[in-house]
Amino acid sequence: MVRGLVEHNAYIIDVRERGEYSNGHIKNALNIPLSELRERVSEIPKDKPIYLHCRTGQRSYNATLALQNLGFSNVYNITGSFLALSFYEYFNDKTKNRESIVTEYNFR
Repeated sequence: MVRGLVEHNAYIIDVRERGEYSNGHIKNALNIPLSELRERVSEIPKDKPIYLHCRTGQRSYNATLALQNLGFSNVYNITGSFLALSFYEYFNDKTKNRESIVTEYNFR
């Protein structure tokens, strides 16, 4: 699912903190940390689907609820988020010899 979102240029927001983001992220994902979400909400379009993720899914779940409370109706939490995605993509990238959709795998 996430690979399809990346390949179709979906609007993905990584709500992890900047240091986490710099250690590896989904290619083309915008970094808006959950701690800055309310201040930066004007950067998020309301006219297209928004996909949120973090390390485990908890912060992106909270961000999803926050955006829904602010009137966003087309917001989705990427289940499993970056930790699970790193494991899944690493295995498939290596066994299928395909290009990664993440800048760096992160297993911690």
